Amino acid sequence: MKKTLKKTLALALTLTMSVALAGCGGKKEEEKTQESTPTASAEDTNWEGASKAAELSGKVTYMHSGDDYEREMYANVFKSYQAYAPNVEVEQMYVPSDYATKLQTLAAAGTLPDLFWTSEAGVKAYYEAGMLSDMNGVLEEYPQLTEDIIDGVLEFGNIDGKQVAFPKDWTSYVMYLNLDLFEEAGVEVPTNDWTVEDYKEIAAELTQKSSDGERVDVYGTAINNYRADWINWMGNFGAEWFKDGKSNLSSPEALEGLSVMYDLVQAGSAPSPGTVSSTGDSEDRLFVIGKVAMYPSGRWVIPSFRSECDFEWDAVEMPKGTTRTCPFICSMVCIAETSENKDIAANLLSYQMSDEGLALVMESALSLPVYTDLLANEDYVNTPPSSDAFINSAEYLGNESQIEACLTGQMAEYNSIINAGLSDAFEGVTTIEEAVKIIDEQANTTVFK
Repeated sequence: MKKTLKKTLALALTLTMSVALAGCGGKKEEEKTQESTPTASAEDTNWEGASKAAELSGKVTYMHSGDDYEREMYANVFKSYQAYAPNVEVEQMYVPSDYATKLQTLAAAGTLPDLFWTSEAGVKAYYEAGMLSDMNGVLEEYPQLTEDIIDGVLEFGNIDGKQVAFPKDWTSYVMYLNLDLFEEAGVEVPTNDWTVEDYKEIAAELTQKSSDGERVDVYGTAINNYRADWINWMGNFGAEWFKDGKSNLSSPEALEGLSVMYDLVQAGSAPSPGTVSSTGDSEDRLFVIGKVAMYPSGRWVIPSFRSECDFEWDAVEMPKGTTRTCPFICSMVCIAETSENKDIAANLLSYQMSDEGLALVMESALSLPVYTDLLANEDYVNTPPSSDAFINSAEYLGNESQIEACLTGQMAEYNSIINAGLSDAFEGVTTIEEAVKIIDEQANTTVFK
């Protein structure tokens, strides 16, 4: 994209280690390392913002969520950036929990940080409140931001022709497989071209019951009552589940997609979310301990699977219905309209999205780069699991219904209604047919009037 990978990784690592070493030792050592703290220049990189970074001075605040590992990753990004911008101070505002509430509180007080994250569904509300800076000029100043970018991802942050949020990364939705359980059951491991019917059959074959038949010892698969799941399943049948400003889950295509999850629970091939909760575990934990053979989820589970799974595992694309859709799940980076240092904020964003900045983040495997050339590079999309499923899903990322629903600014309320309705179906309170009718009626009379 911008430079050779070896140079990118080497420089990013060198800068990070140099800054870290500068913070060690006693006072004399501190003075010594402070004097020798290295800086980087435009000659060291192909990042287009390096020359401007050297001229900038001031302070910006950057607020983000995530676990402690993400806190450390972004601390490294900011330190590496400051090697290019020695007169810039970046204050990292890390919020480990209840991030959305904290962000809303700062917004209400008129004290938003210069840069902050919000979900793909949260952009519209901040835009309508006049709190987001127009980034069109930023994209013109830093063309590398959109060079080789995946088709469609910018749409989630583009409102009224203005780019008001930028996708920092994304996470594919794939099916994780416990290969040991496949071998034990004598079931052939699926490939990326499998179908929904294949999936149902395999899930039934992998389900293991106790000798008395009273309980399930191993479920063939699992479901999640989470937006990525129902967006995926409805999209895989070409459903226009949000259409003309209205909820449309009762359409035949949407119902067919949601019925995949419902039928798996009814057949006993997957536990209901309530059943999982009663165990004190979660669906991903059941996969880790070998109680679920196939698990649909995002890339964020990979670090824990790598460290905790004591069996062979891999991932394939989600099974195909009549078509395929991969939900776009992302944290978008915004620049506050109230920022007094928008030039610095834009420059920092361009560094974060450069090969060097992304090299410090993608190694974790928590997410995927939004650039097609980096998707094909094993240093940015590393293994295990196999990378094909993740790379392939970029070809069908997002759909019109998801974009339209997100840009209503009311996705949170809508999501709550869907979760509640589907939960009733999964737990046997209603049928899936009854559930989607209730969801549409409630959403279209209370949220989308």
